[in-house]
Amino acid sequence: MIKKISFIKILFLIISTTASLFLPGCFTTDKYHNEKHLDTIKNDLDAAHSDTDWVLGLDEPSSLVEER
Repeated sequence: MIKKISFIKILFLIISTTASLFLPGCFTTDKYHNEKHLDTIKNDLDAAHSDTDWVLGLDEPSSLVEER
């Protein structure tokens, strides 16, 4: 019974990994097309980072840090 469960888990992992590559609909090997997606992701992460800094109050220099 244990071997059967392990096989089912491995099979599910393989199927879900394969499906995750093809289901998004934008799977391509075109370098420039993928670069546009990566640039969009980088811009989104930068925006999220700056928003988080603003919420935490880290976007301005701390008054505790001495300027040189």
